[in-house]
Amino acid sequence: MPEVRIAAVADVDPGLVTKMSKLYRCSGYQKAEQLIKSTEIEIVHLVTPPSSHHYLGRLAAESGKHVLCEKPLALIMTEGKELLASARKNKVIMPVNFVLRHVPIVDIVKRIISSNLLGEPIRAYFENYATDENLEPGHWFWDTKKSGGIFIEHGVHFFDLYRHWFGEAEIIWANTLRRDSTQQEDRVTCAMLHEKKILASHYHGFDQPKVLDRQVHQIIFERGEVTVRGWIPESFTIKFLGDVSVLDGLMELCPGSEYRMLKRIPVAARKMKGRGKKISADSYNQIEFYSRIDKQELYSQAIMNLLRDQLAYLSNRKHQRIIQEENGLEALRLANQAAEYAKRHSVN
Repeated sequence: MPEVRIAAVADVDPGLVTKMSKLYRCSGYQKAEQLIKSTEIEIVHLVTPPSSHHYLGRLAAESGKHVLCEKPLALIMTEGKELLASARKNKVIMPVNFVLRHVPIVDIVKRIISSNLLGEPIRAYFENYATDENLEPGHWFWDTKKSGGIFIEHGVHFFDLYRHWFGEAEIIWANTLRRDSTQQEDRVTCAMLHEKKILASHYHGFDQPKVLDRQVHQIIFERGEVTVRGWIPESFTIKFLGDVSVLDGLMELCPGSEYRMLKRIPVAARKMKGRGKKISADSYNQIEFYSRIDKQELYSQAIMNLLRDQLAYLSNRKHQRIIQEENGLEALRLANQAAEYAKRHSVN
């Protein structure tokens, strides 16, 4: 990115510091504190285990450095609030790197929801079957004192995404499961209610071979459904009841997509009901969209677009950022709610 320069790197592994500082021709430190206090640095990208975010984030803010924080913002709400208070006091930014909001398909789905072309959303779920091939038993990911657990370390991405799609939410149920004869919490699930009317649920399991790593979102509307595939969304399918006006509206929202009619509805059956509402449709249809670039490129573009959005705000404080500090705090609030509910009610 021409807008930024890697000025320094820091890591506890001296070999990695040497390798990366040579690669980027920049300063290298073994202590994060040295990097944060360096006069070369204006923005700190905090890519450390979650338990360190509170200390290092506050240190960066108090040193007058902006922070791009990897998820989560912190482990608990009091720490998160302290971080944002420190950022405000020192006039620096501290967004969480919620890259999903900068993936094009996420915006398309948001526009479909807002358009009401499929009626109101009534149900949504996310199924995340993730790999654990690179997560050995001693990895900090499994240590809840360092990671916070899956809801906090990983789930915040999707709590934020679903707040973006469906509005404010509260956790109404949660549970966690440990791997046999270990303390490794590898499967978690929760249910939440958005705007007191949309029931959503999330499942995260870290137990798959890498080749089977897969994710899917399903959104059920009054007159159809949207299926989104990939944790970095790469494709989606819409199946819906409608007529030419609904089809034209959806195709306008989904440029570059493919359409086919699944079924022509007989004239005598075109007046129907769902949720007690009258529905008129002459066909059952499908729209499919596939990204023209691969997952890694989508991910790279999302990170760069997120950072450009934050830089635009630093140049003009009237600029409305897509990700703001409060997004990180609200996602953490839901993650803490889920973790606390599961702690009280889990069976193992």
